[in-house]
Amino acid sequence: MKKVKEYLGKLKGNAAVCIGAHPFWAIPYMFYTYYISLYLQEKGITDVQLGTLMVAGTVSATFFSFLAAPVIDRLGRRNATSIFDFLSSALPPLLYFFTKDFGLALIAMVLFNANRLMSVGYYLVMIEDADDDGRIVAFNMFNIITVVAGLLLPLAGVYVESKGLVKGEQTFLLASFIVITAMIVVRHILLKETKVGEAVREKVKAEPAGFGTTVKQLWTPYRDALKFLAKNPVARAFALANVFFCVYMNLGTNYSLYFVPYFSDRMGMDTMQSSVLGSVYYGGMLAAMVFINPRFSSKNLVKGILVSCGVTLAGFALMIGVPAGVYVTAIAATLVLALGYGMLKSSLEGALAVYSESEYRSGIYSAANLLSSGLGVIVTAVCSVLYGKNASWLYILNGFMVLAVLITVFHVSRKHDLTKIGGNEEADNVL
Repeated sequence: MKKVKEYLGKLKGNAAVCIGAHPFWAIPYMFYTYYISLYLQEKGITDVQLGTLMVAGTVSATFFSFLAAPVIDRLGRRNATSIFDFLSSALPPLLYFFTKDFGLALIAMVLFNANRLMSVGYYLVMIEDADDDGRIVAFNMFNIITVVAGLLLPLAGVYVESKGLVKGEQTFLLASFIVITAMIVVRHILLKETKVGEAVREKVKAEPAGFGTTVKQLWTPYRDALKFLAKNPVARAFALANVFFCVYMNLGTNYSLYFVPYFSDRMGMDTMQSSVLGSVYYGGMLAAMVFINPRFSSKNLVKGILVSCGVTLAGFALMIGVPAGVYVTAIAATLVLALGYGMLKSSLEGALAVYSESEYRSGIYSAANLLSSGLGVIVTAVCSVLYGKNASWLYILNGFMVLAVLITVFHVSRKHDLTKIGGNEEADNVL
């Protein structure tokens, strides 16, 4: 208990506020988003329309990602976080609550993807005034709270089982709007604008207004990042690998509108069984984060990525090959899938952090985010057409994405000695 208090004691100021408020975001968010696809289907949204919603979401995510830096610099980290958290986290569940047709669901999906902008502001307001230990603890606690919220899904399943899908989901939607809105207000009052945020905001305000200045603010980070990547093949390879991975993350994991319907459409699971499989999925991710990922370091990171790709591909094969209605086999397939995702996410994010070390890192991350959104539009559109014919296409297409990650990383590892790049003691300690 003493060690836990010492660990959490490293959270101070904005970091403590953000982490303290996060459960009031994570739990309502997990409950309503897990059943939203099934709820929309009950409201008459077809599989093809679900795909259209995902494509629209990816397009809007690209738009909000591109605008993130200039909007946050002008509004400030604190204001941007609160405004776009309301638009992307609180308002969509209220719109879904009143949804009777595709149109309102489309508006909710577009607003939901303003989260791409909000999350940048949130991370900045959380860590910019914190010391290094506080930042590490903040990110770790953020991930743990998110995963633990997912482990509570069986409770949601019990409620949905007793009330029915539509009534149960409507309860989650209305509760999410109320709880998240209240959390945003309280958090905004407690947060303070960061020192960097204040300086940047004053600098932006001092710049002359005009179209030319706006275009320059939008383009400069991407121009510098592309120049850096053109001269650094290792950083370029891991940025590209992250592009492929992000497409998989948004299309084939718990972030996808097809994730839960796959349990029923392909695996023959009922509502309660699907909620348990969701809990297994989050448990598998947590197990990977706690027991496997700490073994990754800059010296074995490439090996870790390749192994993670292998486990993930095995999970895809099991998800495709599981006989419909066989619950035990479905649990095993979901667990392997979750372990692979949990391993691959941390190892790839760690690799990009190590091998993109430069002053252009923010631009590199933003460029990778934009490219993944663009590729995601194409892959998601293809999936929306093929899924209705055979749900297994969901993991076939994602298999191509993970295979692309494996080939990209393996190829660059054959040409460069990656143990000597970023493989210093400091990097090892961080990872």
